[in-house]
Amino acid sequence: MFISRLLVFIMPIIGAFSGILLSSTAMAIQISDNRMLAKPGDVILVHLNELHPTQVAVGKLQIAGDLDDYAKKPEKLFSDLCKVQGAGKLEQQSRSSSPEDPSSYRCSLPAGTDKSAMNTVDIGPGGKIYLTDGHHALNSFWEASGGDTSLSVLVGENLSHDVKGSPVTQSEFEQKMAELKHFLPIDAKGNSITFAQLPSTLGLKSFQDDSWRSMLYYLRGISYDKSDNNLDPKTGKPYPEVPFLEFYWGQLLNSKMNLSQYSLSELGGYVKALKDAAKIMTALPPEQRVGDSGKSAAELGKLDKIHKKKLKKLSEPDSKLAKALAYQASHQQ
Repeated sequence: MFISRLLVFIMPIIGAFSGILLSSTAMAIQISDNRMLAKPGDVILVHLNELHPTQVAVGKLQIAGDLDDYAKKPEKLFSDLCKVQGAGKLEQQSRSSSPEDPSSYRCSLPAGTDKSAMNTVDIGPGGKIYLTDGHHALNSFWEASGGDTSLSVLVGENLSHDVKGSPVTQSEFEQKMAELKHFLPIDAKGNSITFAQLPSTLGLKSFQDDSWRSMLYYLRGISYDKSDNNLDPKTGKPYPEVPFLEFYWGQLLNSKMNLSQYSLSELGGYVKALKDAAKIMTALPPEQRVGDSGKSAAELGKLDKIHKKKLKKLSEPDSKLAKALAYQASHQQ
């Protein structure tokens, strides 16, 4: 009698738990299905710990500059989150706002409005999400929030299935990523790497430091710019965007400069290196191939002359470069 009453009491509880488990499973399948069906140009919400990097190195000085900004002005973090989600400017945030909860702060536009400002991802086998642009910005968010950030990203390619609709293998996916140049197959020293050597997650501890990549961040607008700022003389239209553009410029500069001759931890030495690099870049013939990009200097945004005013501004004691160097020096790991 007691046992039958006990079973009458227990069975509804088991049923309730079963319902929870089934709901969770259904939810997981639904999310996976949505991403497997995502098309180029779709906007999806992700958590940073879901993203798989497609490069092994970043310019850590660039990220130091971001972290210095976030430490001094917490609202800057939310402003940048609005920007990279294609959501315009930050309109409202408070002390209770959290990068993990996009509803805790307000941007001027809905996420995905300005897709040109968004970071891109490719969908791989099983719905895995591979970050193809934005390793610096998203690593900055990771470090500032301890990895606890959710945001909207733009789907670049869905490579989870082949043209016939059949699921691709990991090997087939990696080969396609290499063909599209959506995977950077070199490390910070220019050595070749395989897809298996990529970091498994974001976070600075997972990445090598590429000094050239940091330099190229500061040289943008001084000796080169985005690819689509230059016009193709054959078509009269802007050149298409080039993934990992700065790393290809870094390959070229590495073949022509020796950074050990510069004191890169000091503002004066760093600016001297920037000046020398800018001279090399702007002196290149527009048609010269740059690094392993397979593309010309013009296609990679080469400028015809150095923007001296912007370069001079970097040499000032309160410049973004000076602040980044100071932050990095005080936060050496």
